[in-house]
Amino acid sequence: MAPRGTYRQIADDLRVRIHEGELAAGAMVPSELTLAEQLSVARGTVRSALALLVDEGMIEIVPGQGRRVVGKPGQGSPILAWERVAHALRQRLVSGEVSPSTPLPSEADLIAEFEVSRNTVRRAYRQLVDEGLVVIRHGAGAFPAPR
Repeated sequence: MAPRGTYRQIADDLRVRIHEGELAAGAMVPSELTLAEQLSVARGTVRSALALLVDEGMIEIVPGQGRRVVGKPGQGSPILAWERVAHALRQRLVSGEVSPSTPLPSEADLIAEFEVSRNTVRRAYRQLVDEGLVVIRHGAGAFPAPR
C-alpha cells in the first residue's frame, strides 16, 4: 500500500516531465496501467494524480484515446481546438481589438468561425476566465475583464 499523498508526488513528477519537455505538448500521457506498473502503485493512485493535472489544465482527456499534454498557452503553436480558439481570442484582447464594454463573440459566432463544437468554445472561454482575461455575465455574454 502506498503512503498517503503518493498521488501528489506522482503529479509533481509528471509536472516536471511536462515542463522539461519529456512529455511535450500534444504527446499522449502513458496509460494509468503503465504508470501504475512503472511506479508500483495502485491504478487509483495514478488516476488521482492524473485528475490533479486535468484540473490544472496541464493534460486533457481525449475520449477513446487517453490523456494528452496540453501545454501552456503561448508555448509554441496551439494544438487542440479549444487552444486555437482561446489563442485567437487572447490575441484580440491583448491587441486592444475589443473594447472593455464590447461583448466578445457569442458561442454561436465562434462555432461558425472556427468550425468547432459548443463544448470547445466553452472550454476556450473557461481558460480565458481562469487567466483573468474574460468575465462571463450570464445572459449578457463574455466581456474583457476590467484591468
